[in-house]
Amino acid sequence: MIGQIQQTGKYTLITGGPGTNYVNNAGYMGVGQLQFNTSAQRLEVYNGTSWQPLNLGQYYVGLNPDAELLLDWVSKRRDEEAEARRMAEEYPAVADALGAVREAEQQLKTIVALCRT
Repeated sequence: MIGQIQQTGKYTLITGGPGTNYVNNAGYMGVGQLQFNTSAQRLEVYNGTSWQPLNLGQYYVGLNPDAELLLDWVSKRRDEEAEARRMAEEYPAVADALGAVREAEQQLKTIVALCRT
């Protein structure tokens, strides 16, 4: 049985699981006490430290919107670069331009490194 799922990174998103809208007996929490969790729509039992579901609901683990946008951008960039490399094999002007881009990127890295020192 899954006791809990915790978000461990800034790009993960977890939904589902236990809610917080509990209905119980005036706040008394004795071991074995039952309650209905209205947020999760399930019956839970108190184990002495926390409320545990009697039957687990569904949990969803995925990426947050920022991570999805980043991965979409990276995929698009990867495809664009692969297409440019393919074209460079056929067209010398594309190969020359790619070489100039690589050289400019290296120069930029060098200048940034010098500025940081």
